Amino acid sequence: MITCMYFFSFLFVLSVVVIVHEYGHFKAARLCGVRVLEFSMGFGKILWSKRDKYGTEIKVCCIPFGGYVRMFGDADPTSSKEDQNLENLSEEEKKEAFPFQKLWKRAVIVFAGPLMNYILGIVLLTGLFRFCGMLEVPPVISAVQPASVAEKSGLKVDDRFLQINDIPVNSFSDIQRIILVEDDLNILVLRNGENVNIKAHLERKKGEAVLGIQATLEREHVRDLNLWEAFKLALNDVWDLTVDTTKVLSKICSGKRSTKELRGPLGIAEASGDAAKGGMISLISFIVQVSVGIGFLNLLPIPVLDGGHLFFYFIELIFRKPPNEVIKNIAANVGLFLLLLLLILTSWNDIVRMFARFME
Repeated sequence: MITCMYFFSFLFVLSVVVIVHEYGHFKAARLCGVRVLEFSMGFGKILWSKRDKYGTEIKVCCIPFGGYVRMFGDADPTSSKEDQNLENLSEEEKKEAFPFQKLWKRAVIVFAGPLMNYILGIVLLTGLFRFCGMLEVPPVISAVQPASVAEKSGLKVDDRFLQINDIPVNSFSDIQRIILVEDDLNILVLRNGENVNIKAHLERKKGEAVLGIQATLEREHVRDLNLWEAFKLALNDVWDLTVDTTKVLSKICSGKRSTKELRGPLGIAEASGDAAKGGMISLISFIVQVSVGIGFLNLLPIPVLDGGHLFFYFIELIFRKPPNEVIKNIAANVGLFLLLLLLILTSWNDIVRMFARFME
């Protein structure tokens, strides 16, 4: 039963995020006058399909982990290869073919996918803040794990965090966000009416930050928000999430942080189930994290990903001509190889972490 919940939670989260991403490409292509041949939810054998009035085949396939949009003129759904029959197209057909579109149109179509992921995150957070108000877990310690960094550093039950590294702390989530990117902590807490300074060096186990404190189960209702206030707060949270992700990735790439912190499909499935057990607010918050994360990942300048296409468009803008087709094909193969390596690495991390969790 628990396994089913984890599976369906993962399926739900991934489906929502992927469909929104691909819809961004789909809608932008339509608005730019490009003919869309396929809008697929999933891969493999077709379970259900329908052709709309524009000739687009909308289908649901048996392997639900992903999706794609294939446009007229593309040899494959990634748009990394052009159709070999392009030279035989008529002038009217070229107007609807993706490779023959103006540079700005191609860029808009490619960028629309990640943009929709960010829009989804902002919309969901805006709704949460508007209808639930500002609900915060106070930055107060309810328990300190024995022999943890927190205990060794002198943190105690009922300590209320005020600042970490001169960054104000207003809720327990602020603590979690800061320790995600910082290792050396200069903590200011309120204890028995007095300010106390604590220094701690963060340890990381199984690729995760471990300070060794627990939050109180109570939530503080700070205040209700109108729509504009909720929108601004959502924008700020999505921006913070993007900045934090950038910091963590830069530290991993520079060797300051371990690649064990990266999660793959199994890790996302595990986190999806954990989020679902926490209730609707927890699950929606997790969808926001995954959606922004996928939007951010797709904007990285890696061939095959949307960011790789945008990088090639930037080169085309500078040199007034697209890169050589041979170079693009080599880059696409290298990008695919790197993504496969990343998948293997993150999957191994997931297996090790889940096995250790099972053994605890």
